[in-house]
Amino acid sequence: MKNILVAGALGAIIGSTQASAADFECSADSLMKHVGEQTQQIEAFIASSDDPQQTQQELASMARGLRENGRVSNHDEEMKKLASGADFQPSQSFCDDMQTTMSAIQSYMESHPH
Repeated sequence: MKNILVAGALGAIIGSTQASAADFECSADSLMKHVGEQTQQIEAFIASSDDPQQTQQELASMARGLRENGRVSNHDEEMKKLASGADFQPSQSFCDDMQTTMSAIQSYMESHPH
């Protein structure tokens, strides 16, 4: 649950991560799996940085920028359902925006190695 909350917090302000849109199944179970996997990568990335707090803030800022720039929409209600472990069918828009966010975070981590 902690992993989902960490990713949820990033997603709210902001597959394996290698999954393409074609193999990213739009279901709560699939999202939980992908978010959990990426959360582990995010936590490792932050932990390996020289300034973990600054790195976490940079990731959150980058992800928040996706929403502010209109690249992803606000999905607070679906994010809350996902974080709670509720069994629900996420909207395609939510799945698409989660994929966009996860891909952007992955790209950020790859372009800012420690």
